[in-house]
Order: sequence, then structure tokens, then C-alpha cells
Amino acid sequence: MEELGTMEGVENKKWCRCTRCRHSSMFDLDSKKSDAKVIKFNRDECVSYNPERVYTVGECIYHTDWDDMGKIMGKEKTSSGGQAIVVSFEKNGSRKLIENLAAEV
Repeated sequence: MEELGTMEGVENKKWCRCTRCRHSSMFDLDSKKSDAKVIKFNRDECVSYNPERVYTVGECIYHTDWDDMGKIMGKEKTSSGGQAIVVSFEKNGSRKLIENLAAEV
């Protein structure tokens, strides 16, 4: 996040923008509670990611190429009509991955 500035007459709040998606939000600097929950993954409970497999929301996956674990947060249709899963990874953040890809013969 990059700091954009503060609002005149408003104390302990500042505007920030995500450097990746460019979304801007105002943050309360006095806020003591954290809404973000830290998710701890156990490698033994995760299934290895395979684009040919179908997954369920809430399932834990392990991406071998990235050496990263994540939780499936949702499913989407791709622009080409395929299927994708939205995964929140420990190291790589939120990513979309292909699922149910037909194997070529």
C-alpha cells in the first residue's frame, strides 16, 4: 500500500492505494481491532493443485510450482467459458487458477 494523504479536518485517518490493483481506501489509524484473520495451513491437510481437478470452496490447496498453500475463496467463469477458482495464498496473495481443464488426447 502507498500513502496518498489525509483529509483536512479528519484526524488519525489516511488514504492509501494498493500498488497492485490501484484501489484506494481510507484507513483508521486508531483502530485497535484487526478484521484480517490469519489463516494457518497444514501441508498434510492440503491437496496438490492440478488444473484438471474440480475443487470446492473452503478447500486448502498446495501449489507445487510456487511452494505455497492457500484456501479456495470462490469460483468464477472465465471469459472463454472455462472454470476458475479464487485462492488466497499465504505468500502470493489472491490468485485465480484454472480448474476442470479437459486433458488433451
